[in-house]
Amino acid sequence: MAEAAPASGAALRQFPDAPAKIIEHDDVLGWAQLESKLIAACATNAGDSSVNARFKAVALLGATTTYEAVNELSVVEVYTQVYEGDLTTCSTIIDVHLRILAESMIDGDWERVGNCYKKFHDLPPQLKRQSLLATAAVAEAALLFTKEEYEYTVALLQDIYDSPEATEELKEEYEVNLEMVRSIERFIEEMSKNKDERDRA
Repeated sequence: MAEAAPASGAALRQFPDAPAKIIEHDDVLGWAQLESKLIAACATNAGDSSVNARFKAVALLGATTTYEAVNELSVVEVYTQVYEGDLTTCSTIIDVHLRILAESMIDGDWERVGNCYKKFHDLPPQLKRQSLLATAAVAEAALLFTKEEYEYTVALLQDIYDSPEATEELKEEYEVNLEMVRSIERFIEEMSKNKDERDRA
């Protein structure tokens, strides 16, 4: 197993030809702050093979991930239904959730999901329910779309992972993609649990 990703390899994805627009939120770090946190975590955990795949998976996320999800037809259909085409609101929701995902993966802690969803308690009951369901629907559509890319790679590499022909690079790619799939599944599980709890409140 390779050592934890060096700082130089921990940069999060950004737009290829322009700085990513950062949508700040009081509960969530921006992408630049997340990149710094990831680099620090890599340095602190250097040599700890148990966090390698998780940290390398985080490095696959970034502002480009939001851009890709917002441009996916299945996600577009969801946000046009629940927000009547308000692209700014929906891209904000997607970006915030992806940043919560990234920070949760860096920390290995999923309580942040529930803490962010507690904000809905401050809304009037009817608005709370509408906003909660719409927010969760958009976020889940984007996360499921993002997960598909990594699920495809996992399925492709799964059969040869245990074969004698499997290289260390191939095994690492499989483990990183599998970590991303599992993390997104865990995130959606936590999000759904908190959504259901807030909806019943």
